[in-house]
Amino acid sequence: MSFDLFVSDTVYGEKISVKYTCRGQNISPPIKWKDAPASTKEFALFIDDPDAPRKSFNHWAISNILPSIHELHENVESGEKTPEGWIQIKNDFNNPGYGGPCPPYGTHRYFVTLYALVRPLIEGERADREAMRKICEEIMVKKATWMFVYGK
Repeated sequence: MSFDLFVSDTVYGEKISVKYTCRGQNISPPIKWKDAPASTKEFALFIDDPDAPRKSFNHWAISNILPSIHELHENVESGEKTPEGWIQIKNDFNNPGYGGPCPPYGTHRYFVTLYALVRPLIEGERADREAMRKICEEIMVKKATWMFVYGK
């Protein structure tokens, strides 16, 4: 059984709607997944731009998503903790929550990675984005990835 991830209204590898970028409404897109491993205890999600000029640029890091959840709705509220109880780490725009694609030049790739974790993250493991990602790599049951592009 495959663990599949989809960014709604976007074909894998194709351009995302301007609505979800800095030139549009800059709101998070709806993201759905299916066939997560039965042993999943929590989901964590990252959106990164590896084509950024200096380093891979993080657009979103969100965790504490219960295994009963199978989608993130459009326009997830910004802040360290959402009304749903999801926890968001500061992105590279220095804000907790989603920051839409906004490349300075050219077309960039954006990778959405969803981790199905074998156990919930504990508070200290969410201290910063890179520490959280490292832990997710270590305690994942499985991960799913989706890629879209955007350019000015």
